[in-house]
Amino acid sequence: MDFISVQDAAKNWGISERRIQKLCEENRIEGAVKFSRLWLIPRNAQKPSDRRRKELPKIENIIESYGQYVYNLALKLSANPEYADDLTQETFIKAWLHIKELRSPEAIKKWLRIICINEFRMSLRKQQRENNVEYFESIEELERDGKLLVTPPSIQLDEVEANEEVIKLRDGCFLAMTRKLSLNQRIAFSLVDMFGLSIKEVSEILDITPKAVKGLLYRARLNLESFFQGHCSFLDINNPCTCKEWIEFMNTRNSIQKKMRQSLTVLNYKQNGYVQNTKTTQMILHYYHNIPDQRPSQKWFDGIILLVKKFYGNC
Repeated sequence: MDFISVQDAAKNWGISERRIQKLCEENRIEGAVKFSRLWLIPRNAQKPSDRRRKELPKIENIIESYGQYVYNLALKLSANPEYADDLTQETFIKAWLHIKELRSPEAIKKWLRIICINEFRMSLRKQQRENNVEYFESIEELERDGKLLVTPPSIQLDEVEANEEVIKLRDGCFLAMTRKLSLNQRIAFSLVDMFGLSIKEVSEILDITPKAVKGLLYRARLNLESFFQGHCSFLDINNPCTCKEWIEFMNTRNSIQKKMRQSLTVLNYKQNGYVQNTKTTQMILHYYHNIPDQRPSQKWFDGIILLVKKFYGNC
């Protein structure tokens, strides 16, 4: 029988010499023999399959399993259903492009989450640059504000009697107001207070300290609270803004574009000297935490699958 060296086998098979030796020791190369301290490999030996590498999941299975999760993450980050669609598509396209970098199929959910958040951050930063909008938050000041963060115990509210249309509008209004937070405030608030991630997880995603994340949460909560406390009738029946009035406004469509443009300014609770109200905080966090997940249609799932296949051929 004709033999070749470990070095030649490694070159032929495109793997390391150390890996070849390991395969020999495991008796996984048929006909391999050890001469003194050296292994000799039969020239016609077949490269063993790599048991360490798990079969990559199919794109259909990934999208069916995690499509709803990614879409709702995209929706709560962007507060815009149309943009959430685009962000979800970009997430799966980017994921499939780099699928071979996935170390373990068990890590898909976390991996998709990171891709989605990074795509969102890059997109929003691009928009800000194009619109000459900059909003810098000092880490030192954030960490100082983080010391003030107190999360009150959750409460169960007796739902105000309202029809389904009003409830949907309220949830949409609360979601839309997160667009008036700074980029990092929005990410921290969405991931912690709506999506249930830990402060430690968010600090790793944003690459800042947990204390700074607490500062972002503190500012985000107070900014939203300072706005809603004096407006939303769900928090106080005496407040002027009622969802029924908004429904009438949406039906007439008068000046709607002007109204939406006014919502682009960034909230800043310090400008009006707002002081935190624990009861209001509890109510707002309750409403945000209980915004229901959306389930896209099967047509939506099929469309995402076809789009990814269009980009990368037969997956």
